[in-house]
Amino acid sequence: MKKIFLALALLMGVYSAQAWNWVYDQATLLLAYENMTPKAQEELKRYLGENIRSQVQTFEAARKKGDLLETADWRTITLDSELKPVLADDKNAIVQIENAVEVVKNRASKSEDEVEFAIRKIIELTIEMHNIANVYLEDYPYSKEDFEYRHSQGGYGKKEKFKNRKWKSLWTYGFSVFHSAWSAEMHVRDLKVCHGRYKDQYMAGTVRDWATDMGKLAKPLYEWAGPFCDLSRQSHAEEEERFYAGVARASFRIAALMNEATK
Repeated sequence: MKKIFLALALLMGVYSAQAWNWVYDQATLLLAYENMTPKAQEELKRYLGENIRSQVQTFEAARKKGDLLETADWRTITLDSELKPVLADDKNAIVQIENAVEVVKNRASKSEDEVEFAIRKIIELTIEMHNIANVYLEDYPYSKEDFEYRHSQGGYGKKEKFKNRKWKSLWTYGFSVFHSAWSAEMHVRDLKVCHGRYKDQYMAGTVRDWATDMGKLAKPLYEWAGPFCDLSRQSHAEEEERFYAGVARASFRIAALMNEATK
């Protein structure tokens, strides 16, 4: 068991990770579990334990530990001018997820530690690749940078007051403060209401198709947002919708991967 948690800690280093606030991670996994086949649910519990909720707390603790397995690129996707994945090596989330799925498919010939680690990678790296902070577009080099932008601090009906903020932290922690009182279950209900109708669409295709889909989600943002841009109250609300679109996609796609790997 110690080996398992050490491996997870190495995978989820805080320095390189850009995943969401743990409540969003928890909601993502709970919604994913709802959409898994009985066989996938059985295998998930076999390797991760009965308490699915506790797994996200394990992810968060591992991030805070700060150990590194690979560079930050291990958790990212890069897309070319046509929004096709750039796969120069295996140091990207796409290839790592694909490899992890193969391990789970062939779990009968693998050790329990290998299979558990692969399932954790499927969950965590699918979350990572659906975070705008981890989507790099070659046509917009600054998409890879944690640049400064100006964020409105004024309330509605008041004059805009802008303060400097870091871009990647917006997508990792920025939106969570606006719904800090929400439970994971509340987020799940909201995601089902707003995105449940797209479930089949989100679950269809391959990991590489999903990367292109995330490029389509991110490109309109980077057509106007860049270093020292102003994020007004109105535009912040619009980007929150983009954030939730990524969360919903990750939820249904974790389910799709586990369903495929365990059928």
